[in-house]
Amino acid sequence: MKITYSILVGLHVLLVLTMIGLLLTQGTKSVKKIPKGVTHAGLTAMVLGIAMIVINAMRHNSDSTVAVLNHTKYGVKFLVLSAIIALALRYAKKPSISQQTWLILVGLSFFNLVIANAWK
Repeated sequence: MKITYSILVGLHVLLVLTMIGLLLTQGTKSVKKIPKGVTHAGLTAMVLGIAMIVINAMRHNSDSTVAVLNHTKYGVKFLVLSAIIALALRYAKKPSISQQTWLILVGLSFFNLVIANAWK
């Protein structure tokens, strides 16, 4: 289970960074749009995050030395990622998005990273 958990963490981080990278590629363009990979990476990262929480709970039940995750932190992360995915899906088929929408998506993505790293 520990190896599976570690693989999921690595994939989750890679997907979140991919999502941010795809959003940042639009930064220099005059006409910004939502890259298709943002929704796919976001949804996959969400599924992997839920799987990691379940695996952590199973590991904690069988080994009390495994710390229980802070479910409030991951609930907030889930809500932020849900907002990112909802915005990405809403504007996915539009030919362009506003600078403000793009900034909100990038800001929420970085906020999600800050929560992951700063909140213990």
